[in-house]
Amino acid sequence: MAPNRKRTVLVLDDDEINLMILTKGTQEAGFTAKPFVSSTDALDYLLQHPHEVDIAVLDKMMPGMNGIELLKRMKATESLKRIPAIIQTGDAGVEQMREGIDAGAYYYLTKPFHPEILTALLNAAAIDCNVAEEMNKQAADGAEVIRMLQKGEFELRSHEQARRICAMIAQAAMYPEFVMVGLMELLANAIEHGNLAIGYDKKRECLMNGTFEKEIAARSGSKEFSLRSVQMQFEKASGGLYLIITDQGIGFDWRVQADHRALLKLNEPSGRGISKAMVMLDDVRYVGPGNEVHCSIKLQTPASTGNGDTSHATNQKSA
Repeated sequence: MAPNRKRTVLVLDDDEINLMILTKGTQEAGFTAKPFVSSTDALDYLLQHPHEVDIAVLDKMMPGMNGIELLKRMKATESLKRIPAIIQTGDAGVEQMREGIDAGAYYYLTKPFHPEILTALLNAAAIDCNVAEEMNKQAADGAEVIRMLQKGEFELRSHEQARRICAMIAQAAMYPEFVMVGLMELLANAIEHGNLAIGYDKKRECLMNGTFEKEIAARSGSKEFSLRSVQMQFEKASGGLYLIITDQGIGFDWRVQADHRALLKLNEPSGRGISKAMVMLDDVRYVGPGNEVHCSIKLQTPASTGNGDTSHATNQKSA
């Protein structure tokens, strides 16, 4: 399952030269590009063809409706809120990133950018598309099982297994889309960094040259790593799930993730996963050497079941 399997990318920039560079870079990365110089035209196209765009690259500074405002419109529209967005900006400080996070952006492309960085971000966003599609495939039965269970434990080894588990839990959650992505980031970190020992630099390299899936497959089948598994324990408490995820790796220096500057990793090809999880889930905290992480997820109540409210990432943390 190649992450860039002819996904279509909407590219928005009012500067025609920048738009040409973005379009060329998107196509060279193996994606189909749909370029626009107007936010209004881009939104009109999205509303008329909601299932023909997989990823959006939006310039933050646009005349009229800027990129952040367009993204807010997308996230408020049922047929468009699934689309992961990359915000292109020359100003990528912490406060600016918080503004983007509040609007639903978890990828940043800082001007001027290197084509390999664009490729890596597109590949990472395409993986998020796979996660969202897995959630959409799940039947409501899985959510009902989670609501009935009081405690239990999953054991998993692969991303496919992680996506299935995350989709089942997300369907029962108060904010399904954010739980799906946030929980998947924690499990992916446990599989990739923990069990398969793919470090930050190696993942960055693989995302930039499009070999990340091959690297995962090679390590997963190796004698050194093939028997390693991730355990996820869960227990129902106070209208939610309390989760403990443990991998068999050596851990990492998780303390740097508690620093607000960790948000700046959202504009890097790798290392964004935990930052994303921290803004999407409640009480994310690593313990010990870093191979165990705890978090909480609010579940739908009978009154909220099926309300589909995924309007704001921080709703998960502040509700």
